[in-house]
Amino acid sequence: MRPREWISLLVCVIAGLLWVFLAQNVLFLNVFAGWLVGPGLDLQDYLQTGSSPSFTVLWLGCLTALLIWYSVTFRRSTRSSAEVRQMRGRWWLAALLLVLFGWLAQLHFTVFKWQVTGTSPLEGGGVNYYPLPLMGWILLLLFVVLDVALLFWLPTLLASPKSHRFVVPGAASLKGGR
Repeated sequence: MRPREWISLLVCVIAGLLWVFLAQNVLFLNVFAGWLVGPGLDLQDYLQTGSSPSFTVLWLGCLTALLIWYSVTFRRSTRSSAEVRQMRGRWWLAALLLVLFGWLAQLHFTVFKWQVTGTSPLEGGGVNYYPLPLMGWILLLLFVVLDVALLFWLPTLLASPKSHRFVVPGAASLKGGR
């Protein structure tokens, strides 16, 4: 990998950290608060114990997938374009699994965690889940897709080694051909 690609990878990881741990919550509190607040829901509390932990878990999952991707692509040298095309399915599988993983993390920290323990996340509330409106769920699920794009697609696009750089969707048009 060239120095420019290492720098791109480092910038992507730092930007991902800032996005997941700072910028997202600022957007949720200041821009999308009306979409997320349900009956009796304290948005600050939900972000702290529901949304933020699930996005942290997704960030860790994306980082793990990224490390696995680089481990496989650095060790593997391709002999033909057919081998490169074979990796395309693996890349898409990883991206799809990350999106599903992120959606399940949202579901776990918003609903399942509270139902398994039998406790209510709301003070004085009788429900054992965070009551998010439909638009709040849609927003969170879209943010999972956005996070996977920022935390997995972009780093693999900018810093995949050798011929593997053509596996990532959009790489040939954005980075150019051989």
